[in-house]
Amino acid sequence: LDSLIRKRLAKAIRTAIAKLPTGINIYDYIYNDVMGRIEGQLQDQEELAKQVLSWIMCAKRPLTITELQYALAIEVSDSKLDEENLPQLEDIVSVCTGLVTIDEESGIIRLVHYITQEYFERIQRQWFPDAQINITTMYVTYLSFNEFESGICPNDKEFEQRL
Repeated sequence: LDSLIRKRLAKAIRTAIAKLPTGINIYDYIYNDVMGRIEGQLQDQEELAKQVLSWIMCAKRPLTITELQYALAIEVSDSKLDEENLPQLEDIVSVCTGLVTIDEESGIIRLVHYITQEYFERIQRQWFPDAQINITTMYVTYLSFNEFESGICPNDKEFEQRL
């Protein structure tokens, strides 16, 4: 529907609808179109969208929006987390152009459909060739923050404070 919204004339809409693929290729067509729109955004928006999708796609378990925001806030050059670098929830959802949704009850952010996950798993190298490397770099950067220099927390109070 988003691809049709830009059409102004009835004939242009009918022509666009007639060109839509059917059958098994429809999902690839739709997701390729959405990714094309993501790549058509401003560079910062495109990068944020691809980071969000990479984290969601590569995570070993579902991420809460807070976990994702903190993961996205990490910068390789920093020695601590800069809370001013936390992306806003509205921005995260907006730049992903309909590919992600948030479960209001659990606060989990996820792809909108299991077919979306299957699509990205199938063509990961095309859209996210460095996803694993980038995520690993963020993990190492996070674990290298000054906050962790003292090692493990000896008690729950210090653990909660660190969190």
